[in-house]
Parts: sequence; structure tokens; C-alpha cells
Amino acid sequence: MTYQTEPITMWFDRRLVLRKSPIHNIGTFATYDINAGELLMLVTGGIVVTEEDRKAGWLQLAPDMYNQETLAEDLFILTPKLFQYYINHSCDANAIDLSRSANSTQYVAARNILAGEEVTADYYNETTLDVCLCKSPRCRWTNHVE
Repeated sequence: MTYQTEPITMWFDRRLVLRKSPIHNIGTFATYDINAGELLMLVTGGIVVTEEDRKAGWLQLAPDMYNQETLAEDLFILTPKLFQYYINHSCDANAIDLSRSANSTQYVAARNILAGEEVTADYYNETTLDVCLCKSPRCRWTNHVE
């Protein structure tokens, strides 16, 4: 077994919950008002694996419960899917990820977020986003879905 782990730290603001989202099935929502600049969540570390590790079957995980990021050509980091995984895209986002690496997520409120509002980030990228589901009046995507 050659996989290794980096200590996993997960912190989420107590005012966040998961709910049904009009954007994309499940989303992260504020239960109380959150001010611009406040930290929403911090996730670092994970299980570091190679393609060989995964093919060998040494590490058995429920794949739908983990998010995978690429660290290098044959090196991946797996983290449990929680609030950070359910930050949906919006062209008019209210949160931003300030992290600088694949094994870290640090979302902060980019503007005031009202109670009941879905927490969203702008990860618009023509190469990875097939269609935009945000329904924002500021939507930049020409193939958005109504």
C-alpha cells in the first residue's frame, strides 16, 4: 500500500446547511445573514493516492462520497464531499475560494449573504462547464438552461 494521507481539517460556519437547490440538485445555504469577508469554510488535506493505488484496490472508498483533485500527473487527493462540494456555480456569485492549492478550500463571503440565500461561487470555465444553470440575470453563458 503506497497511498498516504495529509491531515484533514474541516471547518464549516454553523450558519450553513445543505438543501435542495434550484441551480443544481443540492446546494449550500445560509440560515442566518453572513457579512462580506466572513470565512464560510476551510478544508485542507485528504487521502493522497496514485493511479496504481486505485487500480490495486488497496483503498476502498464509496466514490460518490469523495471529491478528487489532481496534484500531479499520477497523484490525486481525495476529500470527503461536504459543504465545499455543494457550492454551486453562479455568474453572480456571493462567495469566493481563496485557496491556492488543490488540497485546500477556503471560501469567504464575497458580499453580504442573506438568510435563506444559496451560497455560490463563480467557476465559469468554457472548457469544464457544459451549460450554465445559474439563472442569474448576469449569466455569461450562451448555452444556459432555463
